[in-house]
Amino acid sequence: MIPKYRKLLVTTDFSPLGNAAVPHAYAVLAERGGTVILCHVTDVHGPPNPLYAHYSPWGSLSGQERTELRQTLLRSLEALVPEQVRQEGVVTTEVRVVETPLLVHEAIRQEAAELDVDLIVMASHGHSGMARLLLGSVAEQVLRSADRPILVVRSRG
Repeated sequence: MIPKYRKLLVTTDFSPLGNAAVPHAYAVLAERGGTVILCHVTDVHGPPNPLYAHYSPWGSLSGQERTELRQTLLRSLEALVPEQVRQEGVVTTEVRVVETPLLVHEAIRQEAAELDVDLIVMASHGHSGMARLLLGSVAEQVLRSADRPILVVRSRG
């Protein structure tokens, strides 16, 4: 049986390489139609642990600043929708900003399950060697843990 993709989750960190997956998500649904959910995941940490130094921009924001940042991120996701998609109207778009204490790959996997998407689409920055060892790969972690198909768009800067 050939799968029919109708609902896709595409993630981005807003980098040019991270945004590379967005057109591919729309291409999957271009003829048949469906919904693309553009998603940005940001980790929100609780109170800092004095034994572990980490930075979270969300933690230091007031409620109003947090709301404004969220709205800015939502507008940034909307701006990623290709003009051709807007004009044709075959594919609909939803935008989501996910604030979570989870690791990014766990949050992506959870969103995909909660939204019951047919396919996860994401870019891989193509790190190798020491960079991959130090930075890890969210795409690789999602590939290892997701319970649904994933389209990884290979990007190099």
